[in-house]
Amino acid sequence: MKRIFPLLALSALLLAAVAAPSGLQMTGQVLDFERGYIFLTTGDAFRLADGVQILNAKTLKPTAQTPEPRDFARIFFDDFGKVNAIELSGAALPIEAPPAGIEKFVVALSTPYSLPTPTPNPNAKPDRFHPTFTGKIVAVTFTVQVPPNTPMNAQVYITTDASNWNPQAILMHRIDALHFRVTRKLASGTDFRYLYTRGSLQTVERAENGMARKPRRLLISDADARAVGDIVYRWADDSSNGITAQPNAIPTQFNPAPFPNLPPGVPTPRP
Repeated sequence: MKRIFPLLALSALLLAAVAAPSGLQMTGQVLDFERGYIFLTTGDAFRLADGVQILNAKTLKPTAQTPEPRDFARIFFDDFGKVNAIELSGAALPIEAPPAGIEKFVVALSTPYSLPTPTPNPNAKPDRFHPTFTGKIVAVTFTVQVPPNTPMNAQVYITTDASNWNPQAILMHRIDALHFRVTRKLASGTDFRYLYTRGSLQTVERAENGMARKPRRLLISDADARAVGDIVYRWADDSSNGITAQPNAIPTQFNPAPFPNLPPGVPTPRP
Protein backbone atom coordinates (compact mmCIF):
# COMPACT_ATOMS: atom_id res chain seq x y z
CA MET A 1 0.00 0.00 0.00
CA LYS A 2 2.86 2.37 0.75
CA ARG A 3 4.08 2.13 -2.85
CA ILE A 4 0.65 2.89 -4.30
CA PHE A 5 0.34 6.39 -2.85
CA PRO A 6 3.62 7.71 -4.29
CA LEU A 7 2.67 6.29 -7.68
CA LEU A 8 -0.73 7.97 -7.54
CA ALA A 9 0.87 11.26 -6.52
CA LEU A 10 3.38 11.03 -9.39
CA SER A 11 0.56 10.29 -11.86
CA ALA A 12 -1.39 13.31 -10.64
CA LEU A 13 1.65 15.55 -11.11
CA LEU A 14 2.19 14.25 -14.65
CA LEU A 15 -1.46 14.83 -15.59
CA ALA A 16 -1.30 18.35 -14.17
CA ALA A 17 1.82 19.06 -16.22
CA VAL A 18 0.17 17.83 -19.41
CA ALA A 19 -2.94 19.94 -18.86
CA ALA A 20 -1.11 23.05 -17.70
CA PRO A 21 -1.48 26.01 -20.08
CA SER A 22 1.66 27.72 -21.32
CA GLY A 23 0.16 31.18 -20.82
CA LEU A 24 0.64 31.94 -24.52
CA GLN A 25 -2.26 32.95 -26.72
CA MET A 26 -2.81 34.79 -30.00
CA THR A 27 -5.62 35.94 -32.25
CA GLY A 28 -6.02 35.45 -35.96
CA GLN A 29 -8.37 34.56 -38.80
CA VAL A 30 -8.91 30.92 -39.66
CA LEU A 31 -7.76 29.69 -43.05
CA ASP A 32 -8.40 25.98 -42.49
CA PHE A 33 -9.05 23.49 -39.71
CA GLU A 34 -8.37 19.85 -40.53
CA ARG A 35 -6.22 16.77 -39.94
CA GLY A 36 -5.19 17.85 -36.46
CA TYR A 37 -4.03 21.36 -37.40
CA ILE A 38 -5.37 24.90 -37.45
CA PHE A 39 -4.12 27.20 -40.22
CA LEU A 40 -4.28 30.98 -39.96
CA THR A 41 -4.32 33.51 -42.79
CA THR A 42 -0.88 34.66 -41.62
CA GLY A 43 0.45 31.38 -43.02
CA ASP A 44 1.10 29.95 -39.54
CA ALA A 45 -0.04 26.43 -38.70
CA PHE A 46 -0.34 24.93 -35.21
CA ARG A 47 -0.92 21.37 -34.05
CA LEU A 48 -4.10 20.61 -32.08
CA ALA A 49 -4.01 18.87 -28.72
CA ASP A 50 -6.21 15.85 -28.14
CA GLY A 51 -9.61 16.97 -26.89
CA VAL A 52 -9.09 20.59 -27.91
CA GLN A 53 -11.87 22.79 -26.48
CA ILE A 54 -13.93 24.92 -28.88
CA LEU A 55 -15.55 27.87 -27.08
CA ASN A 56 -17.81 30.75 -28.03
CA ALA A 57 -15.74 33.91 -27.70
CA LYS A 58 -18.68 35.89 -26.25
CA THR A 59 -20.05 33.39 -23.74
CA LEU A 60 -16.79 31.47 -23.15
CA LYS A 61 -18.92 28.33 -23.12
CA PRO A 62 -18.33 25.18 -25.19
CA THR A 63 -19.90 25.20 -28.65
CA ALA A 64 -20.56 22.50 -31.24
CA GLN A 65 -19.35 24.87 -33.94
CA THR A 66 -16.09 23.94 -35.64
CA PRO A 67 -13.68 26.56 -36.98
CA GLU A 68 -14.41 27.51 -40.58
CA PRO A 69 -12.45 29.66 -43.05
CA ARG A 70 -12.89 33.38 -42.30
CA ASP A 71 -13.82 32.76 -38.66
CA PHE A 72 -11.90 34.79 -36.11
CA ALA A 73 -10.22 32.90 -33.32
CA ARG A 74 -8.22 33.32 -30.14
CA ILE A 75 -6.06 30.25 -29.64
CA PHE A 76 -4.40 29.02 -26.44
CA PHE A 77 -1.37 26.75 -26.15
CA ASP A 78 -0.29 24.11 -23.65
CA ASP A 79 3.32 23.69 -22.55
CA PHE A 80 3.99 21.28 -25.42
CA GLY A 81 3.10 23.81 -28.10
CA LYS A 82 -0.27 22.29 -28.99
CA VAL A 83 -3.52 24.25 -29.21
CA ASN A 84 -5.72 23.13 -26.32
CA ALA A 85 -8.48 25.76 -26.57
CA ILE A 86 -9.98 27.93 -29.31
CA GLU A 87 -12.42 30.81 -28.81
CA LEU A 88 -14.44 31.40 -32.00
CA SER A 89 -16.07 34.64 -33.12
CA GLY A 90 -17.93 35.70 -36.24
CA ALA A 91 -16.69 39.26 -35.72
CA ALA A 92 -13.11 40.44 -35.76
CA LEU A 93 -11.29 40.10 -32.45
CA PRO A 94 -8.85 42.72 -31.17
CA ILE A 95 -5.52 42.27 -32.90
CA GLU A 96 -2.92 40.97 -30.48
CA ALA A 97 0.76 41.00 -31.37
CA PRO A 98 2.19 37.45 -31.39
CA PRO A 99 3.74 36.89 -27.96
CA ALA A 100 7.43 36.23 -27.51
CA GLY A 101 8.16 32.52 -27.75
CA ILE A 102 5.26 31.73 -30.09
CA GLU A 103 7.66 30.82 -32.89
CA LYS A 104 8.62 27.59 -31.12
CA PHE A 105 5.03 26.35 -31.53
CA VAL A 106 4.78 26.91 -35.29
CA VAL A 107 4.62 23.56 -37.12
CA ALA A 108 7.49 24.43 -39.50
CA LEU A 109 9.88 27.34 -39.60
CA SER A 110 11.68 28.30 -42.78
CA THR A 111 15.47 28.26 -42.71
CA PRO A 112 16.82 31.82 -42.81
CA TYR A 113 18.84 32.64 -45.90
CA SER A 114 21.01 35.64 -46.59
CA LEU A 115 19.76 37.36 -49.72
CA PRO A 116 22.16 39.18 -52.02
CA THR A 117 20.24 42.39 -52.63
CA PRO A 118 19.79 43.14 -56.34
CA THR A 119 21.86 46.17 -57.26
CA PRO A 120 21.28 48.90 -59.84
CA ASN A 121 22.32 48.07 -63.38
CA PRO A 122 24.81 50.76 -64.53
CA ASN A 123 23.90 50.01 -68.16
CA ALA A 124 20.15 50.54 -67.70
CA LYS A 125 18.83 53.11 -70.15
CA PRO A 126 15.78 55.31 -69.48
CA ASP A 127 12.78 54.93 -71.77
CA ARG A 128 9.16 56.09 -71.75
CA PHE A 129 8.24 53.37 -69.25
CA HIS A 130 11.29 53.87 -67.00
CA PRO A 131 12.18 57.56 -67.33
CA THR A 132 14.87 58.00 -64.64
CA PHE A 133 17.31 55.97 -62.56
CA THR A 134 18.86 57.98 -59.74
CA GLY A 135 19.39 55.13 -57.28
CA LYS A 136 16.45 56.27 -55.16
CA ILE A 137 15.17 53.62 -52.74
CA VAL A 138 11.76 52.31 -53.85
CA ALA A 139 9.40 50.14 -51.78
CA VAL A 140 8.39 47.32 -54.15
CA THR A 141 5.44 45.16 -53.10
CA PHE A 142 5.09 41.76 -54.78
CA THR A 143 1.67 40.10 -54.64
CA VAL A 144 1.14 36.70 -56.24
CA GLN A 145 -1.97 34.60 -56.77
CA VAL A 146 -1.27 30.85 -56.52
CA PRO A 147 -3.25 27.89 -57.96
CA PRO A 148 -6.20 26.61 -55.89
CA ASN A 149 -4.47 23.23 -55.44
CA THR A 150 -1.54 24.83 -53.59
CA PRO A 151 -1.17 22.99 -50.24
CA MET A 152 -2.63 24.88 -47.29
CA ASN A 153 0.64 24.69 -45.35
CA ALA A 154 2.79 25.74 -48.31
CA GLN A 155 5.23 28.60 -48.14
CA VAL A 156 5.94 30.64 -51.25
CA TYR A 157 9.26 32.23 -52.13
CA ILE A 158 10.77 34.42 -54.85
CA THR A 159 13.94 33.11 -56.48
CA THR A 160 16.10 35.58 -58.42
CA ASP A 161 19.12 35.59 -60.67
CA ALA A 162 20.78 37.92 -58.12
CA SER A 163 20.57 35.09 -55.53
CA ASN A 164 21.94 32.57 -58.06
CA TRP A 165 18.39 31.10 -58.21
CA ASN A 166 18.27 30.20 -54.53
CA PRO A 167 14.74 28.66 -54.34
CA GLN A 168 14.17 30.18 -50.87
CA ALA A 169 15.70 33.60 -51.50
CA ILE A 170 12.72 35.78 -50.48
CA LEU A 171 10.02 34.42 -48.18
CA MET A 172 6.52 35.73 -48.88
CA HIS A 173 3.65 36.01 -46.39
CA ARG A 174 0.19 34.52 -46.90
CA ILE A 175 -2.56 37.15 -46.89
CA ASP A 176 -5.46 34.84 -47.74
CA ALA A 177 -6.11 31.39 -49.19
CA LEU A 178 -4.70 32.18 -52.64
CA HIS A 179 -2.45 35.22 -52.24
CA PHE A 180 1.03 35.86 -50.85
CA ARG A 181 2.79 39.22 -50.46
CA VAL A 182 6.15 40.70 -49.55
CA THR A 183 7.68 44.19 -49.72
CA ARG A 184 11.35 44.83 -50.51
CA LYS A 185 13.26 48.09 -50.68
CA LEU A 186 15.25 48.29 -53.92
CA ALA A 187 17.26 51.07 -55.54
CA SER A 188 15.97 52.48 -58.82
CA GLY A 189 17.98 51.12 -61.71
CA THR A 190 17.82 47.61 -60.23
CA ASP A 191 17.23 45.10 -63.02
CA PHE A 192 16.74 41.42 -62.23
CA ARG A 193 14.87 38.24 -63.22
CA TYR A 194 12.71 36.21 -60.86
CA LEU A 195 10.31 33.27 -60.49
CA TYR A 196 8.09 31.94 -57.70
CA THR A 197 8.72 28.63 -55.90
CA ARG A 198 7.37 26.63 -52.98
CA GLY A 199 10.88 26.26 -51.56
CA SER A 200 12.69 24.09 -54.12
CA LEU A 201 13.46 24.01 -57.81
CA GLN A 202 11.19 20.95 -58.04
CA THR A 203 8.27 23.21 -57.07
CA VAL A 204 9.10 26.22 -59.22
CA GLU A 205 6.22 27.81 -61.12
CA ARG A 206 5.32 26.70 -64.64
CA ALA A 207 3.64 28.50 -67.52
CA GLU A 208 -0.11 28.25 -68.03
CA ASN A 209 0.38 25.40 -70.54
CA GLY A 210 2.41 23.37 -68.02
CA MET A 211 5.76 24.01 -69.70
CA ALA A 212 8.79 25.72 -68.14
CA ARG A 213 8.34 29.47 -68.20
CA LYS A 214 10.87 32.23 -68.79
CA PRO A 215 11.83 34.20 -65.69
CA ARG A 216 10.00 37.45 -65.18
CA ARG A 217 12.00 40.66 -65.50
CA LEU A 218 11.72 43.67 -63.20
CA LEU A 219 13.40 47.02 -63.80
CA ILE A 220 12.94 49.59 -61.02
CA SER A 221 12.60 53.26 -62.01
CA ASP A 222 12.32 56.29 -59.73
CA ALA A 223 9.11 56.23 -57.67
CA ASP A 224 7.99 56.37 -54.07
CA ALA A 225 6.53 52.85 -54.27
CA ARG A 226 5.70 50.20 -56.82
CA ALA A 227 3.23 47.31 -56.80
CA VAL A 228 3.87 44.11 -58.76
CA GLY A 229 1.02 41.64 -59.27
CA ASP A 230 1.65 38.17 -60.71
CA ILE A 231 -0.27 34.92 -61.21
CA VAL A 232 1.16 31.42 -60.85
CA TYR A 233 -0.90 29.05 -63.01
CA ARG A 234 0.88 25.80 -62.16
CA TRP A 235 3.69 24.34 -60.07
CA ALA A 236 6.34 22.03 -61.47
CA ASP A 237 5.15 19.16 -59.25
CA ASP A 238 1.50 19.50 -60.32
CA SER A 239 -0.17 16.42 -61.72
CA SER A 240 -3.43 15.97 -63.62
CA ASN A 241 -5.87 13.45 -62.16
CA GLY A 242 -2.96 11.80 -60.40
CA ILE A 243 -1.04 11.27 -63.68
CA THR A 244 2.19 13.20 -64.03
CA ALA A 245 3.01 14.47 -67.51
CA GLN A 246 5.72 12.44 -69.27
CA PRO A 247 9.03 14.17 -70.03
CA ASN A 248 8.50 14.01 -73.80
CA ALA A 249 4.77 14.71 -73.74
CA ILE A 250 3.19 17.71 -75.43
CA PRO A 251 1.03 19.23 -72.69
CA THR A 252 -1.79 21.53 -73.62
CA GLN A 253 -4.18 23.62 -71.57
CA PHE A 254 -6.84 20.93 -71.91
CA ASN A 255 -4.67 17.80 -71.73
CA PRO A 256 -1.56 18.30 -69.58
CA ALA A 257 -0.65 14.58 -69.64
CA PRO A 258 -1.26 13.19 -73.15
CA PHE A 259 -0.69 9.49 -73.82
CA PRO A 260 0.03 8.54 -70.19
CA ASN A 261 -0.02 4.76 -70.77
CA LEU A 262 2.47 4.29 -73.59
CA PRO A 263 4.82 1.29 -73.14
CA PRO A 264 8.35 2.14 -71.98
CA GLY A 265 10.59 3.28 -74.79
CA VAL A 266 7.75 4.20 -77.16
CA PRO A 267 8.07 7.89 -78.12
CA THR A 268 5.10 10.19 -77.69
CA PRO A 269 3.25 10.70 -81.02
CA ARG A 270 3.73 14.23 -82.28
CA PRO A 271 1.73 16.20 -84.83
